[in-house]
Amino acid sequence: MSQASRRCDAHHARYKGIAKTHLQHVLTAMALNLVRIDAWLTGTPLGGSWTSRLDTLRLSLASP
Repeated sequence: MSQASRRCDAHHARYKGIAKTHLQHVLTAMALNLVRIDAWLTGTPLGGSWTSRLDTLRLSLASP
């Protein structure tokens, strides 16, 4: 669910009505599954764990 909310803004329905909203959710789920299949086939990770800005800065300063 978090991937759907981050990538496809699943918190807000684009359409009014149960049928259209359901169709939007089904299409969103299909799109996310295609993204996951592509990541699996190419061997690229979907995303890592969250890194704070302070840790990112510390890692960039530690590398020469």
